[in-house]
Amino acid sequence: MKKFKKPNSRTAGTRPAQNKNSRPAKGARGPQRPPIRQAPAPGQPPKGRCVVGIHAVTELLKVRPRAIEELWMREKYNDNAELNALFDSAKNLKVRVQMQNPAAMDRIIGSHQGVMAFTQDEPELDWEMLKNAETACLIALDEVEDPHNLGAVLRTAWLFGASGVLTPEHRAAHLSPAVSKVAQGAAEHIPVSRETNLPSQLEQLKKLGFWVLGLSHEAKQDLFTFEVPKKVVWVLGSESSGLRKSVSGACDDLIRIPQSAPEASYNVSVAGAVAMAETFRQHSLQK
Repeated sequence: MKKFKKPNSRTAGTRPAQNKNSRPAKGARGPQRPPIRQAPAPGQPPKGRCVVGIHAVTELLKVRPRAIEELWMREKYNDNAELNALFDSAKNLKVRVQMQNPAAMDRIIGSHQGVMAFTQDEPELDWEMLKNAETACLIALDEVEDPHNLGAVLRTAWLFGASGVLTPEHRAAHLSPAVSKVAQGAAEHIPVSRETNLPSQLEQLKKLGFWVLGLSHEAKQDLFTFEVPKKVVWVLGSESSGLRKSVSGACDDLIRIPQSAPEASYNVSVAGAVAMAETFRQHSLQK
């Protein structure tokens, strides 16, 4: 909270007399005007992460409303029951709401559903929790660049209780309006950790008790006959070239998902969903 100094009781309410025709002495500074704050241009988004879509913004309001810098809603939002409810929630939580022309919102992303929020905050991976956990599941995406794949992986990871997603710093999708839209609120629960050296981080996770397992259609081990470790990292390769050699080399083993067409391959988000589902199933039986 901003603090203000109390006025001096002897001088409060008074100011020195000044001749309007007098000029300050050479080298002296005259009366200082308060700085002028430039209003943002119409439709100019605030800085920070942009969360898009009714379900994603609703989840952000539930999880961290105080982190929202500003919430944009399209003009004439009240013709939509879900947007009406979202507006009421935002006002009750004292979140700043700005009405916007849909064209201004379209410049950020087309499929915004009439609402988007801006925040400087996002979930962070809890390394101490991972160290002490008896069971845990992580997903590592090696140069997966399609934001829709990252969003779908986040959504599945949330529903199957995964602890987080790791991605390389470069040549990889990161949290964006498109990702938040596809994730449907999961981006507010599942942290995305950007790693400058993914193979090195996988080695560090081994020291925390994790088994690092890469998914590959060329592997011999079958997912459905494989006993999933209690602490596991599933590593998925890029949409075009699969796992890099350096990442594959950091894996303890490679596992395949059965398929009827040997030359084809699963979409990366589907492969992740199958691996997380089997992990969830086996971990549930172990409890």
